[in-house]
Amino acid sequence: MRLTMFVYRLLSFVGLCMVRLGRGAASNVDDCNTATAQCTSRPSSVTNESITTVDKLQYELVASGEILSDPWAPLPTLANGHLGFTVFDNAVYMAGLYNGAGGLSHRARIPNMANIQLDNGCYIGTDRDCIVTLDLRSGYFRVNYGDTSNSFRLTHLVYPHALYRRLIVNQFLLERFTPEAGDISLPLVPGTAFTSEDIHFQPINTVAGVHSSSSSSRAVPQYDDEMSRIYQSCGTTLKVEDSSYQTQGRPVCVLWNHVPERLVLRENEQTANFSFIMAVDENVAVAEKELKAALAQTDEELLRAHTSLWGSFWDRFDILMTGNEPLQYTVRASLFYLVSNLPFEASFTRLPGPFWGLSPTGLRRGGTNLDDYEGHSFWDTEIWMFPVLNLIDPWYSQLLISYRIKMLPTARRLASEAGYDGVRFPWESAFTGVETTQPCCPAVAKYAHHITGDISFALRQYLATTHDLEWLRKRGGCGMIQLIAEFWSSRVKFNHTGTENYDIVAVMGPDEDHENVTNNAYTNVIAGYALYFGDFVSCICGDDVSSKNWSKIAEQIKFTYDSVGDFHLQYEGYLASTMIKQADAILLGYPLQYPVMKAYTLWNDLRIYEPVTRSTGPAMSWSMYAINHLDIGNYREAAENFNRSFQPYIRGPFNVWYELQQPATGARNFLTGAGGFLQAVLFGYTGFRVYLDRLEVRFRYAQELSAVGFDVTAKGVQYLGALITVTQTVGKAEIIVTHLDKELTIEFGDGNAATAIVLNKVYPLQRGVIAIIRAKSYPYENCVLPKDVIGY
Repeated sequence: MRLTMFVYRLLSFVGLCMVRLGRGAASNVDDCNTATAQCTSRPSSVTNESITTVDKLQYELVASGEILSDPWAPLPTLANGHLGFTVFDNAVYMAGLYNGAGGLSHRARIPNMANIQLDNGCYIGTDRDCIVTLDLRSGYFRVNYGDTSNSFRLTHLVYPHALYRRLIVNQFLLERFTPEAGDISLPLVPGTAFTSEDIHFQPINTVAGVHSSSSSSRAVPQYDDEMSRIYQSCGTTLKVEDSSYQTQGRPVCVLWNHVPERLVLRENEQTANFSFIMAVDENVAVAEKELKAALAQTDEELLRAHTSLWGSFWDRFDILMTGNEPLQYTVRASLFYLVSNLPFEASFTRLPGPFWGLSPTGLRRGGTNLDDYEGHSFWDTEIWMFPVLNLIDPWYSQLLISYRIKMLPTARRLASEAGYDGVRFPWESAFTGVETTQPCCPAVAKYAHHITGDISFALRQYLATTHDLEWLRKRGGCGMIQLIAEFWSSRVKFNHTGTENYDIVAVMGPDEDHENVTNNAYTNVIAGYALYFGDFVSCICGDDVSSKNWSKIAEQIKFTYDSVGDFHLQYEGYLASTMIKQADAILLGYPLQYPVMKAYTLWNDLRIYEPVTRSTGPAMSWSMYAINHLDIGNYREAAENFNRSFQPYIRGPFNVWYELQQPATGARNFLTGAGGFLQAVLFGYTGFRVYLDRLEVRFRYAQELSAVGFDVTAKGVQYLGALITVTQTVGKAEIIVTHLDKELTIEFGDGNAATAIVLNKVYPLQRGVIAIIRAKSYPYENCVLPKDVIGY
């Protein structure tokens, strides 16, 4: 039974704070911990009228506290771009902290000293009533404990702090409801043992503490002195990833304030607040400063500094799924799990630090059991997660790109060692940028070279949505794109005795069931794109690379098209009906948007490859089939695949993503699946498409939306500094631009001229029409857009 909004607010904020939401200026970043500051840097695209009480309820995922007694229950993951953990688990993971050599490199497990729970608090058979809530809008997990006699209530919040991202915070509010005299004393579960199989820690020391504001009113000196203690231990990881790039283990320091055995509300008190905070960083001074700054604040100040960032995020960007409440929860949970693994810009501006990539399972997963992708970065980042984040905020794109730029020296060496020019990125990358694929799977590391093209494709999308020529010219963009083109120009092999085309041999495409193939369709197209893009940005940057012949090479790369059957061969020699692991050749439609793709050819590709895709494969195949079916008007098939892309893969009341369909599990907190699903929402049913010179919005027909049972509104999509809202419903489709950084135009492909966009004007989308939004003037000077066609 769902509680009323009033009760939720009461349970959440009485004695803690009333969260103030909204957006402020970037100049407020340094004062985000004050009572009135709003820690954001972009204007809101969402009006007060557009966030209703129903909308707010749909940010809260609620369950009975009995779920905490199930060791196999899919509990949510929380992260802030620096730290990540699963609720009430004994491990914390820090970005960039890896242990193990080569393919055994994995996120190092840090003991979770912030794993604090009430003893027997929510278990079956106790005399306490518990409700647990993942509050997506506020960015915390909440447990509400109450005894059957209604004599007291304990509210527990736990969250990795969005602004002070070195911190994990536990806040307790204990309230008395009956006038009877006597202490209320609640035992806590004994803390996590301070040990790790990945890190050699020094002995725990007690350092000079600070008096916590949450207990400042407690008139019990001995109790206060104990509560003000801070414990500290620093250590280093045990094994380096690669001795050529890393000479010693990675440092990490952990600090936490004292946690008592019991929470006590004295007989003369009505309420008591308790704050327990853990700080983690490679630099002990940074961690100590953050911890002491947090302890010196009131609970209200500390919580507000966190929730204001999350509230502002949702105020600016959101996806509303009207008519399908379960799907609304799934969409928002997917956004939350994805975005939480990157730092907010306000936090990063306040205290910068290196960014260490985005793994398929985010910051939460790691440890010596080597499951859940060990915190490595794959093609998942650029192909499945990047497109969504790039529309939400280019800040996220910049972070993801910064990780790949940081690994360029290693990628250059990897290319050279394999006999190629330019840079070759590994299939799996962690701390040093060397290949970290597990020993179990050498084929994917050896053959899946499309990862290098995937990265170039992501760089292309960033340029398309930002026109960031300064990044190209002054911050390494051109050089990186050119090095990738250099790699592919040396990777192709001219066929002198047959086709007179360039072949790409010994590869593995997205379908990992087939290795060492020649001319994989996806790989050849992504390589061609990278070569064309290299020439294009060289023109923008004023670099003469005409002698490289990159575009000429791209034109002559073999295109595996069967003209008789009118479909694309996944690779040379592919036999129809051969089973495949996941979508591969079909990706030429979306996301690659191959420019000469015909509708009937795409339909044939779908008819051939969809039936032979392994039914137990990952969710992204069905997301991509859904989008491509939409593009040719197959709304029933699109709906079937869309539902298939998420329903079997999310579990529990907190909509946790799994890699495999039930009852199998695979990787947990599978952000890759969430990214593919969100692409189906944004690029499929909402109709967005990104090109180098424009943003398109495609009209969706009533039957397409009726088939899936929802209307969709995406608010706050960013394009060239503008905030764009698109609504697709059975009754109408429209575009509203709520913020502009510079003049943009809109046209509708109906023969009428483009007009300047007017803020907050409603632009209706007509049946069968594509809206085109562009910069007022062509952004690339005299440089001609790449052809992007291979095989002629």
